[in-house]
Amino acid sequence: MILRIAGLITGLALSLGVAAQGKPVVVGAAISETGYLSDLAAGTRKALLLWQAQVNAAGGLLGRQVDLKLLDDASDSLRSTALYEKLIKEEGAELLIGAFGSAATSMSAAVAERGRRVMVNATGPSPEIHRRLYRYVFQVPSPSDKTLGGVLPLAGKLGLKSLVVTARDEAAAAPLLEQLRQASIKGALEIRPVMPFLRDPMHALTPFARKIAASQPDIIVSPANPHDAADLVRGFKAAGFAPRLFIAGGVVNPDFIRLVGQDAEYSVGYSAYEPLAATPGNAAFVKAYRDKYNAAPDFHAACGWAAGKVIEAAVAKAGSFDQEKLRASFASIEAPTVLGGYKVAPDGSQLAATAFLVQILKGRREVIWPEAFRSAEPILPAPEWSRRKPL
Repeated sequence: MILRIAGLITGLALSLGVAAQGKPVVVGAAISETGYLSDLAAGTRKALLLWQAQVNAAGGLLGRQVDLKLLDDASDSLRSTALYEKLIKEEGAELLIGAFGSAATSMSAAVAERGRRVMVNATGPSPEIHRRLYRYVFQVPSPSDKTLGGVLPLAGKLGLKSLVVTARDEAAAAPLLEQLRQASIKGALEIRPVMPFLRDPMHALTPFARKIAASQPDIIVSPANPHDAADLVRGFKAAGFAPRLFIAGGVVNPDFIRLVGQDAEYSVGYSAYEPLAATPGNAAFVKAYRDKYNAAPDFHAACGWAAGKVIEAAVAKAGSFDQEKLRASFASIEAPTVLGGYKVAPDGSQLAATAFLVQILKGRREVIWPEAFRSAEPILPAPEWSRRKPL
């Protein structure tokens, strides 16, 4: 009789174990499917759905299929608190992916921390999020205060000695200037005072370009949008001045090439993700994304995909969905991603994801930094205008 009861208990335990293993694992997130952020968030949503399909086709996470619960926050970060409480309490999410963008991520992170539920910060690059010392929140993209990480190493390799930041006003230039000053080695590069745009309504930025040319800096860095970046390039050409290294945020926007044509050549931009980057798994991701959606993935899509791959790696190491084991795994693993890599500091902020420098070469963006992820060799310093040949 005792043996029979023991056998029944063992059988019941085994059947319960099989049932638990077969139950889908809920991965929850709030995504802006409507509202003013919906176009930006679309890539993240598509990449997460692509990841779900691939991971489930491969057997799921620890043998459990992924049930991806995506709730619409209507581009309102204030809704994040209620939505993430719903994901935890009503949907039974065992893993969370942060809401879209830094503001909403910050609010959803607070809910995850209170609920002691692991959350992957997929699209919140603001360094402010992780200054709150969350224990359960882990960042995937490179922090936004690291966008110029390649500038000083590249300048050193080229032997460039002076740099000036220019923008519409000093406030716009301040974040870039602070990055560069923190990263610089004293005496290695002269970082000059900010030169704000001096716009002439009749001649755009040509007079200002002449003024900046007169100071002969080796490097010009600007957060300029594509229109301002194009005006600067036109001004440099009119002044007969070719900066040895011109870096502007707007260079990575397709409008920049449209605005200045072949004069865009040799300009450099900074970017958090590039489809051409030779990062781990990026070529396969770009192909799969193109095959499914007939478009190249953008930064937000890459963040969604990277978040999914990091979840796979962390769950595999933890061997469990126990939150403490998962937390320890996310905190300690190092994993390759299409953003460069995943490794976090004790506060959960990202250390391994990279920022890219891209150069316009033969009419398209090519990754030139980091060297390990290059898609083409850079042509730097940029040649003088008189030595540039038509494409």
